[in-house]
Amino acid sequence: MDFLLIFFYILLVGLLVSPFLYVAFVVEHKELETETERSELFDRRAILLDNLKDLKIEFDTGKLTEQEFKSISAGLIQELEEQDKKIELGPIAKPQPIQTASTAKFCHNCGFKIEISGAKFCPECGTKLIA
Repeated sequence: MDFLLIFFYILLVGLLVSPFLYVAFVVEHKELETETERSELFDRRAILLDNLKDLKIEFDTGKLTEQEFKSISAGLIQELEEQDKKIELGPIAKPQPIQTASTAKFCHNCGFKIEISGAKFCPECGTKLIA
């Protein structure tokens, strides 16, 4: 009879401890992976913004022509928009608003006229545009 009682005590301790062990080893590991992926997305976005600012400096110093600047910055801006979409989607997808054709936009930070349709960042200063 003592062996049966010992068996039930061991079973009871196992049932009480198992949820804590699950949380300690499995759940925290999954959150860490998600946080790492999210930080990589923000790091990539910061690198793209720095590249856009460096490109602007190159243009201002005369190392690039206006045509070269626009072609290169268009590619960087497109990558920034894709990166923002990845960040916005994240673990929970948000509904995308329907965009209509718009007239010429101006940057709220520097006043630069945005000629690229659907641009989310200013090619002049790199500031995120207000929708």
